Amino acid sequence: MKLEYRFKNVPALKNLGVLVENQGAKIKTRVSGTRNPWWWFVIKRYFAFYNALGTLGRHKDSNVYSLYVPPFPSSAHARMLEAFLAALFFKKRMPVAVTIGVTNACQYRCFHCSSAGRPKNRPILSFEELRRTIQECLDLGISNITFTGGEPLLREDLEHCIASVPPDMALAQVFTNGLGLSHERAHSLKAAGAFAVQISLDSSVPAEHDALRGYNGAFEAVKTGVQNALDAGLLVGISTYANKERVFNHGLLPLADLCADWGVHEISVFDAIETGRLRGKKEVTLDQAARKILLSDSRSVNKKYGGRPRMITQTWTNTGKGFSRFIGCLAANWQFHITAQGDFTPCDFTPLSFGNIREKSVKDLWEVLLAHPEYRNWRQTCRMQDPAFRKKYIDVIPAGADLPFPIDA
Repeated sequence: MKLEYRFKNVPALKNLGVLVENQGAKIKTRVSGTRNPWWWFVIKRYFAFYNALGTLGRHKDSNVYSLYVPPFPSSAHARMLEAFLAALFFKKRMPVAVTIGVTNACQYRCFHCSSAGRPKNRPILSFEELRRTIQECLDLGISNITFTGGEPLLREDLEHCIASVPPDMALAQVFTNGLGLSHERAHSLKAAGAFAVQISLDSSVPAEHDALRGYNGAFEAVKTGVQNALDAGLLVGISTYANKERVFNHGLLPLADLCADWGVHEISVFDAIETGRLRGKKEVTLDQAARKILLSDSRSVNKKYGGRPRMITQTWTNTGKGFSRFIGCLAANWQFHITAQGDFTPCDFTPLSFGNIREKSVKDLWEVLLAHPEYRNWRQTCRMQDPAFRKKYIDVIPAGADLPFPIDA
């Protein structure tokens, strides 16, 4: 399959063309419309990085390199590449991803829940509000829309939300605890147009996972949900987190072995962030020694399994090494988050609201976020793990306050 990428949203790129063709597991490209050798070099290196990474599988006729990146070639991926080029060449920040909460309800009471503290007296977004929000995100250039919660499978019209995402513009995926991911629901998500599901798993030991989730049978639900999703033809990721105890005990290694046995495509390892129910628990935060072990273990996993499942870590994106130097802190750089009640926040883990989509457009709220002194400039590392940022913006949030807390307050 081949497709010529054209970039319509950045005037300076209007003459640039990139012909992208997948030949088996490799991508071939031809750049036209520019005499700038720097542009040619960057585009070639971009695709060379993914060729070296290797594929996770196929989606229709295109290659999949990560569950967070639209398949190559595709119109949705062209939109993501446009944002990357705009940021690199013209310092123009165009978001590529949004996570949208569709409910605050959940069957579990997770030890590390980052969405704890949401107000109970405000209605969640209606389907019409969600559909408008999705369209405004697409208009802004978004190419990855992830539905979260609470537990998004508790929302009966979730499939309608997924169907509102045109596949030629963005991929749609669902972050779930797996409890409601029955055979029928997995096929329903696939039929609606879902690209992938990300299922949370905290431990390879069933009793530990159940305890951390506060629900007997949570582990078996993940195992069953993975199989149901694969049977439905969905790409499947496992989402987990790393604190110092898990890292020093090398707990991610047996979890990766389990994911390989199950046929999972990708494992996402998020840093334990002192937010939600973990607020005030400083002992969970990774230090440099833990990060070194985490990076070593992830490299070991990827070498052992040849890239499927592939383990990707938040710690790596913040190292500033290799391709990660272009990633850094995702908040207000490559992504933002919208809660189930419409609050606009920099990311899922940052309990700060910059307004509500019931009062302003997504575009206006993105501009408000970028104009704020703290988010005006790109950052290599996670703000929520920076003591100075936390002292100024997080530690001052009153105990028991509804979250996310207004940034103006």
